[in-house]
Amino acid sequence: MSNLNKWGGMDSYTWTGSKETVKYYRQIAKAMEAIHAKIPKQDFHLNTVATETDIREENFQGIQYKRAVMYLMSNGCEWALKNGNGCTMCGHLAKQTRSDTAISADNYIAQFENEFKRIPFDQFPLLNVYNNGSIINEREIPSEALWRILQMIGETPEIKMLVVETRPEFVTEEKIREIKRLLPNKHIEIAMGLELVDDFLRYVCINKGFTLKQYNKAAEIITREMHMRTYVLLKPPFLTEMEAIEQAVLAVEHSFRVGGTTVSLETCTIQDYTLVQVLSERKGYKTAWLWSILEVVKRTAHLGKLIVGLFQFYPSPVGVPYNCPECSDRVLAALKEYNRTLDISALDGLDCSCRQQWEAELREEPPTFESRLAVLEDEWKAAD
Repeated sequence: MSNLNKWGGMDSYTWTGSKETVKYYRQIAKAMEAIHAKIPKQDFHLNTVATETDIREENFQGIQYKRAVMYLMSNGCEWALKNGNGCTMCGHLAKQTRSDTAISADNYIAQFENEFKRIPFDQFPLLNVYNNGSIINEREIPSEALWRILQMIGETPEIKMLVVETRPEFVTEEKIREIKRLLPNKHIEIAMGLELVDDFLRYVCINKGFTLKQYNKAAEIITREMHMRTYVLLKPPFLTEMEAIEQAVLAVEHSFRVGGTTVSLETCTIQDYTLVQVLSERKGYKTAWLWSILEVVKRTAHLGKLIVGLFQFYPSPVGVPYNCPECSDRVLAALKEYNRTLDISALDGLDCSCRQQWEAELREEPPTFESRLAVLEDEWKAAD
């Protein structure tokens, strides 16, 4: 049962067969389909990664390392390409081929090999390999290509940690054991985007398309053999600032409760060709305050390794969380220092006059859920 009884009368909605949930879900999916239809056609090189490998930093086992983040060129996430039409905040599809023709195993291997040999792993011993979808979904990446990629990583002793991503429905005991077999001496984190614990909100606000039960089952399988990383989303569309904070805290708590090693708190940004962008243009969405990120971190950092995603995405966002011109850079610097040390004291002593505005927004009476969706009235009519 959804626990939203204090928020605009949303207590009556649950995922399990609710007509309202199904209606909203269908309308969101239709809106996403129309938005994705506007993505311009582009030519892509299938033997080249989607973008140059990004270098970031992460505290791993108490030491600050540089990590290489590689984005493979793919057709796109199957959830975005099929009936689901993707997540409301995700702009990845605009930079993938979106082709009905499968990318071959040879193409994927060539992409990876060409980029892999450019990276000095003695300097960048942590590696993230993303296909902007589910890397263990054989309809996105042939298993032949994935096993060869993992084999190359396993043969590189300088690599200490590997992070790959998937949706929970593709997690099986066989796949996880095979990854472990190919990389017996690596710290492996299988990452999933839980985002929110409430099924209704995950479906309607994010269009995520899976249940908490599915996530929990995948988490159980992953954590028997290796490590799990969970993405939690702060401030998806249709939530107030206070609701967003409370839901993020619940999701972080749940992620650690089911055995997660790392939780990455990702705050929603505005990317091209997304529902979030449409809502923002219609004054129906505003990015989170940086104060809200601090609030979630302060309330949950004691539970485990909580890191903060700082809007360094591919594709690059066109709008990011902020406070005011007087303090945003200072607060972001403090968050970077927290990520470097995982020491919550890095966030002490921060204040600004805009904090009062944030606090006032937290006290605002939430509107009904129906009124929040009204900004998409044209899409609703088209979906009916």
